[in-house]
Amino acid sequence: GFVQTHWVSLDEVRLINRSRELFWEWEDNFGADCAYVETGYLHVTGEEREPTVRSIHEMLLSEGIESHWLDRREIKKLQPIINVSDLTAAAFEPRSGWANPVKAVQSLAAAAQSKGVEFAEGVTVRQISHRGGKIDGVETDLGFVSTRCVVLCAGPWTPLLHPLASMPLPIKAKRGQVCYINRPGGLPKNELAFYDEVTGIYTHTDGDTSLLGIDFDFTDVWDPNRYNRTIDEDYVEMALGALAHRFPILGTAQLVRGVVGLYDFTPDGHPIVDGPIGIDGYYVAAGFSGAGFKSSPMMGLGLAELILKGKAETVNIDFVSFARYRDSDHWIGW
Repeated sequence: GFVQTHWVSLDEVRLINRSRELFWEWEDNFGADCAYVETGYLHVTGEEREPTVRSIHEMLLSEGIESHWLDRREIKKLQPIINVSDLTAAAFEPRSGWANPVKAVQSLAAAAQSKGVEFAEGVTVRQISHRGGKIDGVETDLGFVSTRCVVLCAGPWTPLLHPLASMPLPIKAKRGQVCYINRPGGLPKNELAFYDEVTGIYTHTDGDTSLLGIDFDFTDVWDPNRYNRTIDEDYVEMALGALAHRFPILGTAQLVRGVVGLYDFTPDGHPIVDGPIGIDGYYVAAGFSGAGFKSSPMMGLGLAELILKGKAETVNIDFVSFARYRDSDHWIGW
């Protein structure tokens, strides 16, 4: 998962920046490695999107976050194999990169278990139970689990388990895709996390392969248990074509495997992390819209403080409260 602070929302940037500090020292904090790779993040742009990219760069500088503005010559010096013919500039973050989401989650789980937390894997939750305006438990396929507090963080399954039909959550499941491709000649030698405003591709190396994605229409999925899990041929063709344009020497790259999964989207692209929502003891953390990993450590801290203290104190998570939807009808019909 990408870990970079180049993001449009200042509130989100602040969470990402503090989370990135944890990614830098993950093993010291959680006892195991999350495979964080700090090679830098390069965000290139053409003329049309340059003002937006520059404004985010300047926002980062105003927050004291390291970001460097590069012209075409400097981009080429940083990444010699790139085609800069239709680029005008870039923002570069030397201390950003990517981490392995599976290793990150496993290390967090192990750290939690060392503190007495118990996990029940392979168990199906059927419904969240409440009585008299209070959470009283969870119905599962293995029986009832009694509890006074539930955090619903089931990604695209969240709307199906949400217990308040009168207070719907504006979260949609959408199908997303990504490629893993081979690396002809072991290239690129300079392994940067990369996003391209012109072609829409994003990529970083991953062992002997490279992750490669491209901005592509997400399709709605009405049943998260039933969707097409085979990568679309036109997606692969478009991604490889854009890669060959931006990095001509990688024009012979081939698909190793495709990964298809589900995102949980909200209308504004920000998650809902809030509670209690409608029922005492009921909290939600969902709708991360494919962009939650990089800020997840601090978002999780804010949620924990909200549950234990009634308010997030260390970080600000007010901007992801449910109130923005509960108190408005602009999203109806989305």
